[in-house]
Amino acid sequence: MLGVRLNWYRSVPLSCIERLEIALDGVPLDPERTSLELDGVRSPVRELAALDERWWHVLDTATVRIDLEDRPPEGPHAVDLVIGTRIPYLVSPSGDAAVIVDRARAEVTQ
Repeated sequence: MLGVRLNWYRSVPLSCIERLEIALDGVPLDPERTSLELDGVRSPVRELAALDERWWHVLDTATVRIDLEDRPPEGPHAVDLVIGTRIPYLVSPSGDAAVIVDRARAEVTQ
């Protein structure tokens, strides 16, 4: 489990989260086994696009959960996160919405 804050300065609906990718020690984890928990409600990443009425408020920390097949060995591990948030009110002249993509890396020890 990993605590994550929104990568934009204003709240957005969960449907605006276009990318949420996690890698452990450089190995991408299965997005089908990844979910985002906010206010005690856990939503699979694949279902975020349909969640127009659920909002991620800018001061809220969400929990990313990944159901791992095997527990990683003890010791330090690199966790990489990529989050892409579509900003619904920023639109290019071609009509495409802006997507803000951020990457973060943390070293965790289990």
